[in-house]
Amino acid sequence: MDQKLTKKPIKMVLVRRGAITIPSVPTHKLQTYIRKRALLGTDEISGDGNSWIRVDRHYQLRKFFSNESQETTEKKTGLIDDSAFSESPPNIENNLQQVADLLKDINES
Repeated sequence: MDQKLTKKPIKMVLVRRGAITIPSVPTHKLQTYIRKRALLGTDEISGDGNSWIRVDRHYQLRKFFSNESQETTEKKTGLIDDSAFSESPPNIENNLQQVADLLKDINES
């Protein structure tokens, strides 16, 4: 007998930005984090810690990054100077710390 496998919705994901990984991020908060620009399209998420996908490439989240995808297209076509993206964004460590603090507060409540 052929049984259809159904996946249960993932309630918590891991978020990775560079070498920093934040565990136990509630999936229902991802849209809020994207809107507040705490979660970037270049960040990666994973449900199991083994396979990762960029947030702006995830089939359910990519619609929240329409402006960033336009910038990516412009960069690929040479409309944007690559040297503008060569350095890390300013205050990236501070932004990551704010995200970590926010997630800690959420998990404690």
